[in-house]
Amino acid sequence: MNTTLKKSVKSYGSFLKNFFLRAFTFSKGEEFNDSNSSFDNKSDDELLHSDNKNVDKGPRKEDENDKLKEEAIMSPGKVAFRNYFRNPLGIIGLVLFVAIVLVVFVGSKVLPFNQYYSQGNLTNVAPGGAYMNYPSDLEKEGVEKISIGNTFSAGLSKEGNVYVWGSDNEDKVLEIPDKAKEALANKKIVDIAAGDRHIIAATEDNEIYGWGNNAFQQNQMPPMDEAKVKEEGIEKLGAGVQYSVILTKKNNLVVWGSTLASRLNLLPSDIKGQVVDFATNPINILAIMKDGSIRLLGVMGAEIDTQMPEELKTGKVKTKKVALTSSSAAALSEDGELYVWGPTRDKVSGDSVPKFEAPLVDIKASDSVFTALDENGKIYQWGKDNYGELSTPEGDFDQIYSSYFNNYAVNKEGKIETWGLNGFRFGSDDQGRDIFTRLIHGGKMTMVISLISTVIQIVLGVLIGMISGFAGGKIDNVLMRFSEIVASFPFYPMLISLSALLPPGASQEQRITMVMILLGLLGWTGLARLVRGQILAERERDYITAARALGVKNWSIMIKHIFPNILSIVIVNATIGYAGNLLTESGLSFLGFGVQEPTPSWGNMLTAAQSSDVLNTYWWRWVFPALAVFLTSFSVNLIGDALRDAIDPRANER
Repeated sequence: MNTTLKKSVKSYGSFLKNFFLRAFTFSKGEEFNDSNSSFDNKSDDELLHSDNKNVDKGPRKEDENDKLKEEAIMSPGKVAFRNYFRNPLGIIGLVLFVAIVLVVFVGSKVLPFNQYYSQGNLTNVAPGGAYMNYPSDLEKEGVEKISIGNTFSAGLSKEGNVYVWGSDNEDKVLEIPDKAKEALANKKIVDIAAGDRHIIAATEDNEIYGWGNNAFQQNQMPPMDEAKVKEEGIEKLGAGVQYSVILTKKNNLVVWGSTLASRLNLLPSDIKGQVVDFATNPINILAIMKDGSIRLLGVMGAEIDTQMPEELKTGKVKTKKVALTSSSAAALSEDGELYVWGPTRDKVSGDSVPKFEAPLVDIKASDSVFTALDENGKIYQWGKDNYGELSTPEGDFDQIYSSYFNNYAVNKEGKIETWGLNGFRFGSDDQGRDIFTRLIHGGKMTMVISLISTVIQIVLGVLIGMISGFAGGKIDNVLMRFSEIVASFPFYPMLISLSALLPPGASQEQRITMVMILLGLLGWTGLARLVRGQILAERERDYITAARALGVKNWSIMIKHIFPNILSIVIVNATIGYAGNLLTESGLSFLGFGVQEPTPSWGNMLTAAQSSDVLNTYWWRWVFPALAVFLTSFSVNLIGDALRDAIDPRANER
């Protein structure tokens, strides 16, 4: 008995010794081994190593308990916030949506925009830039002349070399044909001229070489005039919109190309042998006669014709320089006085003309801007600044060149300054409008319409769903039947029919308001049913029963007690509904029943995709609006899915 008791006490003592030694070893992270232990030491060591491996591979129970305690003391909102930012797709969606909102709403404030402005000389220009990146060799050799087209320019150096730069825009104007290249390499070039989409060059032996667009044979001199030009010699070249001009050394004009509308090729007989200089615009030529008078040729009857000063017509004031914008004219007299006339909307005449510090020596014109140079080398500009044409540089200049939408100036050191249109980021449309600018301002319109219609849907859906679910009975039955009737309306046919009922003179604001209201009035039914179902589940809970027992009014129970518990569902459905309204508005505008031209929206910009030519050739006109709609709706859907998972983590398990 005593022996048995002694063995038991000894065994229990060994157990306590091993227990405390193991506890001490675990606290120091050391391995334990006791050869005197009554236990199997080898198996104990294996167990100990196994436990250590388990600790290394996963979180300890203490860590999990800490996290559970942390969640227990966090509010549901903080838990949802943390869960959302643990979702990488949710973060991507949020960053993308915020970026789109900033670009659209900040960009629409920064980018100037006139929805009524269009430019026929810049239709269907491909995305690109660097229109004014002239070759450095031209600057090194010295500038003899620079002539400017719509998206390109051509330069003639003092060494007789021709340089072309800018954007091709389908016309291959930057590629000098081999025949012309060979001829220009072996002959001295005396002049160059750029039209809207073509270039012509004249050699010392009075030959004309042209390239670029040749739809009206504007690149090649008419055979009937070729002998005359070679006999009289070439004094000056000119070019306009699809037509070309030669002034011979015997003071005669030769015009060919697209002249059917302007009748520029039918020159009056009384100017024969009288022209000493000229300027061109798309439909007119302004010529200086030998006696110092000026003569307008081409389309007559506009302000450029009717408002011409009489003293310039008669030659009482002698003219030495003339310039033409698209619809206005300017003449510089021999004594340095400047005359400007044209429509007041052009902002180039009257009080728009600046005060000059010194007599002027040159005057040039682009599409909507006049550029003048005084004898001190200072540049003056005035007119409409559509593409940065009025970003006038400071300095002392010897030469100025302007046409269409670009300007060049050569200073006294021979350095070239450039300003004006330098490209379209996303190209231009069929009316010459910048797609990037329209995408920004159109995005604002589309996103605002979607937002307001979503707010209407949320208000109606939550209100009707809460009343229906909380009241129950007949009220519930009536409201749900009403929602079923509304949901059964065919949305697109109904909106198209209502659009047809609008008066012909309906404003854009009325049409947009109708789209927003109809999107809201017809899109609330799904949310109302969802809210009703949640209310039916919530109203039977104990906290609602307690609130009723305390005498809390029904409206207060719904707003203060029930609504916060269904807010998460409302938020998720709001994001998904916003993406749906975005697509719906785009679809309506695409069909022609939403936002109408010239007001841009992503939907009506996509209308161009109905043409096979646009789909195949002018891809930028539909790809960028479609991409904007896709990225916005995609980002909002990512946000909605991430919010659903963050608010209800069990959704991932189902």
